[in-house]
Amino acid sequence: MPRDVRALVAETREPTLVISSYLGARARELLAQAGVSYADTTGNLRLVASSPAIFLEGVGAEKDPDRTARPLHSLRGAAAGRVVRALCEFKPPFGVRTLAAAASTPLGTVSRVVSFLETEALLTRDARKQVVSVDWPALLSRWAKDYGVATTNVMRSYLEPRGLDGLWPKLSRLSRYAATGSIAATGVAPTRLAMLYVDDPEAAARSLDLVTTEAGANVWLLQPYDDVVFERTRRRRVTAGQSSTDLVVVSSPQTVVDLMTSPGRGPQEAEALLETMKGTVDEWRRGTRS
Repeated sequence: MPRDVRALVAETREPTLVISSYLGARARELLAQAGVSYADTTGNLRLVASSPAIFLEGVGAEKDPDRTARPLHSLRGAAAGRVVRALCEFKPPFGVRTLAAAASTPLGTVSRVVSFLETEALLTRDARKQVVSVDWPALLSRWAKDYGVATTNVMRSYLEPRGLDGLWPKLSRLSRYAATGSIAATGVAPTRLAMLYVDDPEAAARSLDLVTTEAGANVWLLQPYDDVVFERTRRRRVTAGQSSTDLVVVSSPQTVVDLMTSPGRGPQEAEALLETMKGTVDEWRRGTRS
């Protein structure tokens, strides 16, 4: 399991080769980061040595062919998304009950998600089973494997005929929205695509005078996978022409996973935002009682 890698690496100072019937993607990632070679019976292989110089790498199965059923083996679904958001946005330590309250998610569901993430070495718990640390950058990357901004949410594409500078002032017509993507990451108005979470894309499009289109869209209206996208939002000021508009934008972790799964330069913008977040943790992460 990925959680075993740290202890395994700590026990040896010699070049090490780990051999297993199967090694999952997260375990392979952690072994490679630690400079440990590995091989499994499905063909996953990484063999590195300096003397003599050797580098061999092979790709085998992405799923364990002999995997027994586990309570949870992915982060698909609204409940998992709510737990991931809470784990990233609230500062540990906290117990599962506190996390369940913060995520507004049933205790049993939270317990299963936390157990899964512990086996993936994405969080650490102490002897009292409290979550004491979360590898939130790796957790967001793991979530992105089971999430897609245009597939997990219901996406409709539209055209703002006057360009995006004309869109921002009109958002005040909506009773509720949250912008995501480039504008939520940088506060600089994107030139090609605006992404907005709304309750009803068709009704919002009418309010904003958008035109339905399959090609050349500059606006995505997203009916969200869960109302959590409207929680713990932020404010961004955008300048359009001679005027400025205050926008409601999604939380930083939600922005990251949306950009990771966006077209164009979205993944690169996600990496840049992650680097900024690492140096500003106290600005966007909060206590469970705040």
